[in-house]
Parts: sequence; C-alpha cells; structure tokens
Amino acid sequence: MPLHQNNSHQDHLRESLDPVTDLKRRLLNEYQDKTLDEVFGGEEIETTYGTTYLIKSRDKIDFCLKKCDDIKKSMIGDLKLIPGIGPATESRLKKEGFTDIEKLQNHPKIGWKAEMFLNKLEEKDSSSIIELVKKNYPSSHERVLECAGYKNPEHFIFMDIETLGLNHQPVILMGEATLKKNEIEVRQYLCRDLGEEPAVLSGITSHLCEESAFVSFNGASFDLPYIKNRFDYFQIEQDLSRTHFDLYHYSRRFWGSYLPNCRLTTIERHLFDIERVDDVPGSHIPGYYKTYQKEDNIGPLVPIIEHNRMDIVTLALILSRMHDEI
Repeated sequence: MPLHQNNSHQDHLRESLDPVTDLKRRLLNEYQDKTLDEVFGGEEIETTYGTTYLIKSRDKIDFCLKKCDDIKKSMIGDLKLIPGIGPATESRLKKEGFTDIEKLQNHPKIGWKAEMFLNKLEEKDSSSIIELVKKNYPSSHERVLECAGYKNPEHFIFMDIETLGLNHQPVILMGEATLKKNEIEVRQYLCRDLGEEPAVLSGITSHLCEESAFVSFNGASFDLPYIKNRFDYFQIEQDLSRTHFDLYHYSRRFWGSYLPNCRLTTIERHLFDIERVDDVPGSHIPGYYKTYQKEDNIGPLVPIIEHNRMDIVTLALILSRMHDEI
C-alpha cells in the first residue's frame, strides 16, 4: 500500500475508534430531516434584540437550604464575622466573656458593630449580610455560601453558556433556570444561526430582578465576564451585577481532597450517582455546532442542548448538597 494511502487508512481507523466522532455520525443519521420543533418542542420568541429559539424543560428536584434561624445560630458564635476581628482578637474576646456576637453588643468599643450585624441578620437582607461576611472571609468560604439560605429560592438564577471558543467567539446557547416549589425550570436560548446571538444573550436577563443571585460553575471567572464582553461587542448595556455563588470554588473547598477532580461530571458521578449517556465534552461543542451549520442537520445540537441542561440542573443539586454539609 502506498504511504499516503496507508496514512489515510490509519486516519480513518483512528476516526472510527473516536467515540465523539462516532456519536456525531450516529446523530447525523438519526436526526436527518427532523426539525427542532419535533425534537425539542420549543418555540421561536421575539426579544428586544431579535428572534431566537427557546427550549423549556422542567425537572422534579429535592432542593433544600439551611433555614435562616439555623444560619443565625451558626453565625452568632463566630466573632470573626465582625469587621476588624481576626482569630487572635476573637480568642482574646472570648476569654474576656464575649463568647458570641450577642454578648459582644455589650463591648464598650465595638458593641455597635455587633449590634449592626445582628440587625442585618434580623432583617434577613441577604445582600447586606453577604457583603458583611465577605469583609472577613474570602468569597469561596463556606460562611459566604451559608448566606444563600437567606435568599428566596425563586431568586436563584442557575446559569451556563456554550460558546464557539474561549475568547471573543459567539455564545451559541444560553441556559438559565429558576426554582419553583419542588421543580426546576430550565430555559435554553439557542442560536439557530449566529445572527441570533444578541437575542440569545438577552436570555440571561429574562428573569432577573434586584434580589436575583447567580449560581454557576466557574461562572464568576468565565461565563459572566464572557457574557458581558459579548454584550459590549454588540454595544448592549446590561447591568449584571448581582450576588454570585460560584460553586466551582466551593467544590474545591468541600470535596477537592477526596474526589479525583472537581469537574461537574465527576461530582455528578461520585455524589449523585449520575452517569451521562452520549455526553459531548465541552471542548467538542464548537465542532458539533459547526457540523450542524454545515450539514443543516440538528443531530449535533442534541447533545449540546442536553449537556447544557444537565449542567444547570446539577448546579441546583450541588448547592443543596453543600448546604446539607455545612
């Protein structure tokens, strides 16, 4: 066999052994001539920035955070929550009889700080409490995460995006979800073509209010800055400054010492016994989307949409599990 034919044969053999390529080929065959409506039952919607395709799904979920009274009891014994008090000062104050923040109100110099903090706990003003806690603890500390219990569960915005690259590339799928009673509703805004990106981006604002708090997995470092950059690219002004619970950093603190890694799928497998089927790794999503564009076949979109949906649902499971372990 000539050398170039041998190389071609080896390339074909490697491709046939690649499960990601095999999955793409199978999806192209399975979904040939099928439409988005047939598969996802979504709808075309009109936004301020044009039209896009919205896919909705609901899942039952067992979601529960620590109650405000339990959080208060936990926090009252931690004098380090008061600005200016570190471990050494806390130790000294407790020896002097100021064993908790309620007793600290009687301190002649810093009693006003303790009173202010307790007033915030009573008001249940989650944003103010979080800002006070962050003055003495890093954002990834469980004390900050504990404050999520002061939020109304319906105000959490679980979010995740899929893009065509890591820098300055279009957002092809915007996923966000909210909780209602024992269900999580996921809304996914899909770029059927790249001209719909501004409308897709606007999905992140669809359920935002002043009390909203983002929940993501590495979203503070990637997703939210990426979204802001794309809004800037299209010269769209949006205020996305909200409380943000980035569960990637908390995951490393909670489980980094005994899990093989803190990838989302690893956490799913080890903590929730979830094993994804026909999942497409994030690094292959751009290639899958480009195949969808080239072949005009929705098959390669199917695992992208399911990957994004699963990521979002898992965020809610992880937040609830973390609060259970605090």
